[in-house]
Amino acid sequence: MFIISQQICQFLAYPQMERFYNQDSGFGVYTFYTPDDIPESRPYHPTADDAIFSGFQKTVHMSTLAGCMQQLYLGTEYKVEAELQYNKKYNSYQYKPITILATTPKNVQQQKAFLQSIINPRQADVLLGKYPNIVEDVVNKRDNVDTSTLKGIKDYTWKRIKEAIINNYVISDILVMLQPLGVSYNMIKKLVDSEPNPALLKDKLLKDPYIMTKIRGLGFKKVDDLALKLNPDLRVSTKRVYAFIRFHLNYVASQEGHTWIYISQLKAAAKDSISECMELLEQVISSESSCRTMFVVTANKIGLRKYYEYEMDSLDILRSINKMNDSASWNISQETIEAGIKAAEEQQGFIYTQEQSELIRQAVQNNVTVISGKAGTGKTSISRGIINIYKKANKSIACCALSAKAAQRITEATGNPSSTIHRLLGWSGTDFCHNHDNPLQADVLFLDEASMVNVDIFYHLVCAVKEGARVILCGDNRQLPPIGAGNIFSDLLEYSKDFNVNKLTKVQRQAQDSGILSDANKIREGINPLEFADSKIVTGKLQDMVYMFRDSAEVLQQIAIKTFFKSVEKDGYDDVIIVTPRRTNCPNSSAELNKKIAAEIFAGKPESEGFTYGSITFYPGIKVMQQANNYDKNVFNGEIGYVDSITTDEKRSKVITVKYPFGTESKMIQYNPNELSELDLAYALTCHKCQGSGYKTVIAIIDTSHYIMLDSCLLYTAITRAKKRCLLLADPKAFIRCINTNKSTARQTWLSEMPH
Repeated sequence: MFIISQQICQFLAYPQMERFYNQDSGFGVYTFYTPDDIPESRPYHPTADDAIFSGFQKTVHMSTLAGCMQQLYLGTEYKVEAELQYNKKYNSYQYKPITILATTPKNVQQQKAFLQSIINPRQADVLLGKYPNIVEDVVNKRDNVDTSTLKGIKDYTWKRIKEAIINNYVISDILVMLQPLGVSYNMIKKLVDSEPNPALLKDKLLKDPYIMTKIRGLGFKKVDDLALKLNPDLRVSTKRVYAFIRFHLNYVASQEGHTWIYISQLKAAAKDSISECMELLEQVISSESSCRTMFVVTANKIGLRKYYEYEMDSLDILRSINKMNDSASWNISQETIEAGIKAAEEQQGFIYTQEQSELIRQAVQNNVTVISGKAGTGKTSISRGIINIYKKANKSIACCALSAKAAQRITEATGNPSSTIHRLLGWSGTDFCHNHDNPLQADVLFLDEASMVNVDIFYHLVCAVKEGARVILCGDNRQLPPIGAGNIFSDLLEYSKDFNVNKLTKVQRQAQDSGILSDANKIREGINPLEFADSKIVTGKLQDMVYMFRDSAEVLQQIAIKTFFKSVEKDGYDDVIIVTPRRTNCPNSSAELNKKIAAEIFAGKPESEGFTYGSITFYPGIKVMQQANNYDKNVFNGEIGYVDSITTDEKRSKVITVKYPFGTESKMIQYNPNELSELDLAYALTCHKCQGSGYKTVIAIIDTSHYIMLDSCLLYTAITRAKKRCLLLADPKAFIRCINTNKSTARQTWLSEMPH
């Protein structure tokens, strides 16, 4: 049953084999059966085991689907509309899908065929024996499954089955609706992932298409065009106005960090996007109900209420912790304090200054302590002393940082186990396990690299502090500001009347001879450390800071790669890094530098020894970084390791095993091809990815292609990643831009507007 119109066909399809599928791009290749006599297909004679073809003629046909689509399940029936295309590479015809709609199974056999692509036949029999219409039940929201009655099926298995049913039989309906409007499968998948009840999503989309603004990478204009196509009556409507305000405020929060903007700025942006609704915009802004629910509006400012509450509630929680009076449980003796200080001095090999030791003593007498300081002022050594004292007082300490690398550095510096914030709070993918109702049991919460943490994550962290516990925040407010909304650590530094706030300014004696630290601290203040720009300049008594100026991005790249390999000979791959502002789209992006370095390292390697995914060919020994938190695998954003092996499993799929250092040992993490988007090469990293890390040798690059990102915080952060040696490769104009620009202080936050 097919229709041909300019090579467009409609037919039933039953996937027989998944030859390839990429979860991120949505691109797949499937061999399928069809009972329809479609062009350029091969005949196939079903066997007695092919129960899905009961009722059809004995001869069916086989062909190939190749293109962007949802993941298909073997043996499941799909209604397909596709374009017949000739593939020159394989000298064969295949069908490029336009729409694919899963049909609800007609009988138990078809349900079993679908379920067996997810679970084993025995489990499928158990589930169908108890719930014979399980697919239809889930689709129609009638599923009330009790896994305790299902032998061999646990809660997590049932969750996987349910997700597969929803994705296959509910999401495909949304695809049919949105794909003709130009929305990609990948975008729809992102929307589905953000929706708590996907079964209701289609109805929600028809009522309010602007919920598509949740999709990252789908701007307001695109969503607005789609919404007006689906419902032209929305052109002059409050739904459109609300959607624009939410989108724009979220956009400036994520891109610029502002938790509020001037109303005049909002109106100017609205005039470009929703000019027909300017009168309605005025009404919404002046509406008391909108202020109470979604937005906070003052005489001349507007912001999302959620960020206002995150900021205010975070401050209130810390004030409440600081006022807590439980002197009996926190009566740490002077002997314990002095023993902790002495132990830290022995560990680090030098004596604290009077200022440092007094700060440590003061910190263990306060419920909330905030410590900020520039490079070389002793933040790490002070933290070591504070933690030592609490450990000697038998207090449990939860140490954390935003990134895995920064958390690892806390462990190395203090000897106390640490983790990422997300791991500490038990992030499930949708929410945190630990919160106000289920607090952390630690007596002391220590947050390092606090300047990296946005107000959303910070709020959830302080919410999880148990009653009577203490909080220590440590960071450098002149490093890169958080990715996301707010500037919470910098803002809290101005609340010295509420908390024990310590701003360290004296560079310690051990650091005074370092050109890296002295120059970095000048850059931090917007001061040019150089009297003149020469082709090569070396600074510091240790001669550890080197500048090389060139006005060609390509020349800077060549020097960087050459220096990288020379440095690796001395320090090894673990302790050498190239730091750059951008990840992609310029010669000195981390992606381009990684590509060239990997090509040189693995030149001459047979292609058969590697596995190519996207633009990266993975070989055993290649250095990689995990790009997202994966709690199922116990590997987290920012962790760096090396590919240990590339093997083939029983299904002939490639399996890449990465070896990550884990404390004094290591952990082996396996990735299948669909999971490789979580990995990136790690010889060169962006400045943001490096924050919180340290390397013996750092090669930093800035040129004019990075112009919009350049400021003193970025350069300061890049340079201070170096422990022993730093080479700054710079276009002179880019260097001056960094010195003269500081964006970190420009964030508009509600907390900074409060009277201190």
